[in-house]
Amino acid sequence: MFTNKESKHHENKTFIFVENTLFVSGICSILIHHNLNARKIDFNEINTSDLNEQIFICHVKNEEMGLKSQLLKLRDQNINIVIIKNNIDYQEIESLMEIGVNGICLTEIDEQYLLHIVRQVQNGQFFLDSRLIHLIIQENSRLNDNEKIKKEQDYEAMNSLLTKREIEILQLLAQGFSNIQIGSELFISSKTVKNHVSNIIQKLQVSDRLNAVIFALKNNWISLD
Repeated sequence: MFTNKESKHHENKTFIFVENTLFVSGICSILIHHNLNARKIDFNEINTSDLNEQIFICHVKNEEMGLKSQLLKLRDQNINIVIIKNNIDYQEIESLMEIGVNGICLTEIDEQYLLHIVRQVQNGQFFLDSRLIHLIIQENSRLNDNEKIKKEQDYEAMNSLLTKREIEILQLLAQGFSNIQIGSELFISSKTVKNHVSNIIQKLQVSDRLNAVIFALKNNWISLD
């Protein structure tokens, strides 16, 4: 781990992890050409180098991107990390973001795009390659579809077990209505309500009306809205 003195020395520094080893020198040369204080570095040298420069380019294998990002962030949260790799899926994007990676980009970029990435990250903004946005949209659509299917399944399960009247009563129970209030709301006697409540409890295999409501809420059969 870095000492407090070392941590200060590393503040706001940016590490660029590159999967393709052939691009490391090229990225470094471009940054230096644009008067950015950059150099190549081996990840294992990070603890022993003076690290006087502002930007460091490291070759990191695809399968080590997450682990080495995590190790670097554990040493100093103020360090910026940019990941440049050939391919990436949604799960890896999510994992890298949780670690605290500051930029994620695919390998095929030109000079101006590289400079844009570095400047945006150094300005404290998160960067995500525009070519990866479709993965976020696809995952969001998948989650929405799954939620829709789950709600439909929950609705079918509820209707196969309870009658329409029992569902109405269960919803009113969730709103805190008494038997008398439910009877008044549905224009039935409190005795009929009591029978319905008993049937609900028996069908759901719970001990009382409170647990019937809890069961229904957990299964998304009813809501408190």
